[in-house]
Amino acid sequence: MPTMPIDRPSANPDAAALERRLRAAPDDVPVTQELAGLLFRTGRTAEAEFHARNAVRLAPESPRSHLLMALVLADTRRPQAAEFHYRRALALSPPDAATVANLAWSLTQQGRLDEARRTYRLAAALHPSIALTWHGWAQTEDAARDLPVAQRFVERARRLDPGLRGADTFAAALLARRGAPEQALAVLDTAAARHGADPDALLEKGRVLDRMGRHDEAFAAFAAGKALLRQAGRRYGEEPAVDLIARLATFFVAPRLRLMPRPPTPTAGAAAGTQPVFIAGAPRSGTTLVEQILSCHPAVAAGDELPSLGAVVQALPQILGSPLAYPEALSELWMGDQRDGLEQLRDAYLRHARKLVPVKPGHTLFTDKMPFNETHLGLIALMFPAAPVVHVLRHPLDVVLSMMGTNLTHGFHCANDPETAARHVLRVFDLVEHYRREMPLRYLPLRYEDLVREPEPAVRRLLGFLGLDFDRRCLRFEENRRYARTPSHAQVAEKLHGRSVDRYRAYMPHLKPAIPILEPVIHGLGYSL
Repeated sequence: MPTMPIDRPSANPDAAALERRLRAAPDDVPVTQELAGLLFRTGRTAEAEFHARNAVRLAPESPRSHLLMALVLADTRRPQAAEFHYRRALALSPPDAATVANLAWSLTQQGRLDEARRTYRLAAALHPSIALTWHGWAQTEDAARDLPVAQRFVERARRLDPGLRGADTFAAALLARRGAPEQALAVLDTAAARHGADPDALLEKGRVLDRMGRHDEAFAAFAAGKALLRQAGRRYGEEPAVDLIARLATFFVAPRLRLMPRPPTPTAGAAAGTQPVFIAGAPRSGTTLVEQILSCHPAVAAGDELPSLGAVVQALPQILGSPLAYPEALSELWMGDQRDGLEQLRDAYLRHARKLVPVKPGHTLFTDKMPFNETHLGLIALMFPAAPVVHVLRHPLDVVLSMMGTNLTHGFHCANDPETAARHVLRVFDLVEHYRREMPLRYLPLRYEDLVREPEPAVRRLLGFLGLDFDRRCLRFEENRRYARTPSHAQVAEKLHGRSVDRYRAYMPHLKPAIPILEPVIHGLGYSL
């Protein structure tokens, strides 16, 4: 994300030293701000947020306090709240090009592209030589589907800062989408020779080669990019994944669930109003396509990958006052003084989600398409017994192949190797089957291949499941000007095509380790090899 960090006030501050100074003087504003900035720059965002919030409490009239808070909020995908603090920082000090550009990026993340363009124009006028401004503006033009302007702006960013992280990869992606794959490869090869191997650049190279039909070279690039991510520590967290899935399967069984209270149908307060549609599925299974289709309907707002369910899972023991972890903390609901616990969890989810979803008049539903949402189907069904769950299914080998071509963190970092991706997909599939046996779910399995091959019947079935009238605009989803804030944003701007169906066949030798792992899922879903 092209967010510009704040300037560093001291040369090499040490976090431990700053923490010692704060223990001696907890209200020291400059030290609080410096520590928050240092933690943010070094990737310790959760700790940075604690101190950034304290900086705002201590100095609500300080532009630096608000800028720190904005940067943390933007980095953790809360662009509406980030916008508020960027605007406060700008109101409290003379306009600063970096802060204005950061504000523009938060507007882009909200899909407010015309406002973002005007704001980038102001940032460029204030200081025309900041490469990140032009890089961010280029991505805004890409979101607005003006690829020639996006190309022009990213090339300007590259000239201003030849070492700007991500600019070469983005420039190459634009060239490939504009029909110049050889030029795209030249950009990536030149960047690799100049700056060394980069995982995102290698994955983009693989995607370009894939479109050119050079499949062996494409997979070699995917594998090299994923190897770099594993070397950087992004390995599958198999032990915690296995532990969580086993505990979910042990807890969510019919005899236990019969003891659970049912939340009343919402009629007022936080629980009333726009309600969620959970779009579940593995990354790269077609969930963005389904959301793009649904958001063409006048009753549906797109939420993208909402972190709200994860926030509830994390806070659940505290909300229910339990000494146990999730999911065992749900046993508090059997207590007489916690019979309203599901209402508390539901309202916490809705409050969190509604801060992130751009709901407009007429919207009765909003989508939540966080990948692997199906892991928490049990909790979803307890909090929202009537909420529809659309489970997007795709040939598992196509899913694993697509995961190999994308930099993903979902599923305990499973996507950085075909075998670990396959093992996680199998585990989650088995868990979904367990949920479906043990509890009632408002559940619709929807095949990606059906959407591609026979879109109208599939869309009619989808809308009917949600209780919505058929709207022909949902078949023209590529005309939807919404910016999908996921790696699939470019694909859902194209007309429907079948190029991604059975794509795995060209990669069978490379997917061989995953095949025996996935065979139960492949046959269980009615697919074949």
